[in-house]
This record gives sequence, structure tokens and C-alpha cells, in this order.
Amino acid sequence: LCLKSMNMKKYIFVTALFLAACGTALKLAVPNEADATRAAVKFPGTTLADLNKGKAAYEANCAKCHGLKDPARYSEEKWRKVNPPMAKKAGIDAATEELILKYVLTAGSAAK
Repeated sequence: LCLKSMNMKKYIFVTALFLAACGTALKLAVPNEADATRAAVKFPGTTLADLNKGKAAYEANCAKCHGLKDPARYSEEKWRKVNPPMAKKAGIDAATEELILKYVLTAGSAAK
């Protein structure tokens, strides 16, 4: 009986930790038309669809190896420095790498 009680306590503790971790995951902002307009000034021809593809690629690829970083966390210079080696390490093609870069730079500048 005591062993079952200890196992149940461990189960509850581990479950609580898991749920807490899930609840604190970074929630990235969904790009909107204002973001697309701002992006198109910096990256002519960039559309809202491009930003959404970049966000999806960022979420799908970058979270595999490490937690997602808030796009506003780093400067443009830093994103441009870390993006190429990370994309290469993750096996991301150049077009997708560019979409991710456009997304993080645009989303990061919206927060400032």
C-alpha cells in the first residue's frame, strides 16, 4: 500500500511538472497585415503568406533542437549571424532559411 502511494505521488509530481512546462511554452505572435507591410519595406515582395510560412518553419524546425526564442530577444545582427549555421545544422534549404529570417526580424521589430 505504501509503495503504491509513493508511486502515485511521483506520477502526480511528474504530471504536474509536464503540464507546467507545456503551459509556459513561448507563444509566438501570428503575423498580420501591419507586419507584412513593415516586412515588405525591408524585404520587397514579402507577403503575409511568406511571414506565416516563416513562422511555421521556425516553429517546426528550430524547436527540434532547442526551445523557441522570442524574436525580439536578439538584434537583427545577431539573427543574421546565428540563422545560417542553425539552418545548415537543421538541414533547412536556403528559401526556407530566408522565410525564417524574414519572420524573426519582422516579429522582433514589432515588439520594439
